[in-house]
Amino acid sequence: PVAYAQTLAGLKPGTTYYYCAIAKNPLRTSFGAVLSLTTKAGAPQVTTTPPTDVVSDGAVLSGTVVPAGAATTGWFRYSTINPESCNDSFGARAPASEGQELGAGVVAVSFSVALSGLVPGTTYYYCAIATNQQGTTYGELLSVVPGTGAPSVATEGSTDLTGDTATIVGTVEENGSAAT
Repeated sequence: PVAYAQTLAGLKPGTTYYYCAIAKNPLRTSFGAVLSLTTKAGAPQVTTTPPTDVVSDGAVLSGTVVPAGAATTGWFRYSTINPESCNDSFGARAPASEGQELGAGVVAVSFSVALSGLVPGTTYYYCAIATNQQGTTYGELLSVVPGTGAPSVATEGSTDLTGDTATIVGTVEENGSAAT
């Protein structure tokens, strides 16, 4: 017998793959038994994404995580003091305890947390963090300034209706920026 091997690259962590050996000569092709292998789970891959729903005193912090084949939990850290890099000791944690369960898959999962009671016009630094049995990883440090988001607007209705005129009414919360 002659041994041969093939190194595989680009496999996804925590994934089962099936394979078999194949040999060919001028007379025929032969196939070995089908076997399987399961790659080891890896540390999660986390990305901090831009905030959404920025209002006068709050914002929704967002991130994505690839759990890498192991049960993964995610959360955020935020502070008005710039920590220069993401870590799990600066500022406040959101959610305050536990975190969000993000599964054990091998594709990106989005997660977020809504913050309220923030000081308008103040810069808050934040990052996404994820952990599983293989390790803890940190997303990029980003910032958000509440009170400088898109204006919030509501259509209130109409008044003073006549045959050819009407007054339409709305309200706007400027959220820190001049609105038209």
